[in-house]
Amino acid sequence: MKNRILACAAATLVAATTVSLASCSSDADSSTDADQLSVLLDWNPNPDHLALYTADHTGAYEDHGVDPEFILPGNTADAAKLVSLGQADVAVSYETDTILAASQGLDVVSVGALIPTPLNSIITKSDSGIRTAKDLAGKTVAGSGTPSQQASMDYIARTAGIDPDSIEMPNVQQNLNQALLSDQVDAIAGAYPNIEGVELAEKTDITVLSPEELGMPDNAELVIIANPTRLKEDAAYADRVRGFLAGTAEGQDAALADPDTAVDAMTPETKGAYDPDTLTKMVDATVAVLRKDGTAPLFGVQDPADWAEYADWMRDNGLLDGGIDGATATTNDYLPA
Repeated sequence: MKNRILACAAATLVAATTVSLASCSSDADSSTDADQLSVLLDWNPNPDHLALYTADHTGAYEDHGVDPEFILPGNTADAAKLVSLGQADVAVSYETDTILAASQGLDVVSVGALIPTPLNSIITKSDSGIRTAKDLAGKTVAGSGTPSQQASMDYIARTAGIDPDSIEMPNVQQNLNQALLSDQVDAIAGAYPNIEGVELAEKTDITVLSPEELGMPDNAELVIIANPTRLKEDAAYADRVRGFLAGTAEGQDAALADPDTAVDAMTPETKGAYDPDTLTKMVDATVAVLRKDGTAPLFGVQDPADWAEYADWMRDNGLLDGGIDGATATTNDYLPA
């Protein structure tokens, strides 16, 4: 199956409520409309997506009767809105943003965890003097603009016993590495050790403060979200989502069994972004993240009780209003048995 990556601007997608995302593609292949599933990514293609691209590379999606179209995001905060409006079939998003979107009445639910553990780290140059969260007092820490970052930074500061207002947090969108390497900021937040951490370590000595070290609660870094109303009312859509998740599960299994297969799958998708050696290091680091406890994880499974607990943390830290139960923002019903 020939995969198509669409670079449609998010603003265009929001405006074109009656236009199919598939119309942005000029490619023609043997798939039918009944097979196609638009998949809005959270970021440019990178090894966090290795299960997706390995599945496509090995033909797993075709085996499950689905033809995904991977779409590059114009804005990382648009995923829930576009899925809720039916302008994207599914999207890669974040647990935090999914709970927040559901609490705001958007029609979204997480149907599987893509990266089941938190990755959002703070990375700084080793000569910055920042060794713990307490050292962030008075520093400038760049973020990428996701809705939860400021609240998370405030929590990190309070947990470390420092004044949150003493930390300046400019929004640099996808330019985290450049901001750090050019010394525009003292540190970057929201960086992933398996992506930005690998890139930065090739250029300078770095210190990585993990979510655990920062005192952050456990959550799924990346999830796959779908539209729950469509899942209930549109059997064909539900079948495509099931097929997509089953294919993605096989893609993850293939990547974990042979990381070189994942490298082969990611190479054409990341051409010009990562050189081959860097990509191999990133894939290996991502496999290590997925094998956090030393075993191959069961793809996608989410614990509703954990989501409820995380929603309580969000509420306690000013990210949620009202009494939404976080468990209602996730389901395992569409994962492969």
